[in-house]
Amino acid sequence: MPARTREQTIVLTMEFLNFLIILWAAWLVWRRPERERLAFRLLVISCLLMAFLFFIGSHGSLIPGVNL
Repeated sequence: MPARTREQTIVLTMEFLNFLIILWAAWLVWRRPERERLAFRLLVISCLLMAFLFFIGSHGSLIPGVNL
């Protein structure tokens, strides 16, 4: 099994964090419906985190590699 690079470890950690945020939001809606606003905010944060990870992963295809 090949060793992971530091960037791969960070991405995997961020994806796991995103999963935990989604799971927490689902738990809030299921067990504490009065905290629905917090759950919605957590889902918005999760979406922003996913977009951030996408832009990090596709950086080379969005910005040309000239003088960077």
